[in-house]
Amino acid sequence: MGLVLSWLEAFVLTQGIEMGVYANAPGPARPWPERLAIAFGASAITHPIVNFVIVPLYAPLHVDWWTMVAWAEAFAFVTEALWLAAFGTPFVLAVLTSLVANGLSFSIGVFCYFVPDMLFE
Repeated sequence: MGLVLSWLEAFVLTQGIEMGVYANAPGPARPWPERLAIAFGASAITHPIVNFVIVPLYAPLHVDWWTMVAWAEAFAFVTEALWLAAFGTPFVLAVLTSLVANGLSFSIGVFCYFVPDMLFE
């Protein structure tokens, strides 16, 4: 599978998971279309940067995969928390919501990445 298709598959999975968390996050009362747009925007900003900027930057450094993932996830977590806070979600709640959303998408992503290989080897 090509790089862009592989990214698109991961992006759709991430959006499916994280939008559900972000759209339901407590915060200012907003109509659902607005909440969904804010939710979509969070990962739409970070996901391409992680895959097309952070990952290629780490490749020449020859660091292990988990180190690169830790930096990428930290970037996404902080950026998405700030994104929510910019739209009026109280800061602590924005941080907790981003932690939950990124924790879920990371866990499910790792499961989807590793488990099929382990099951079908």
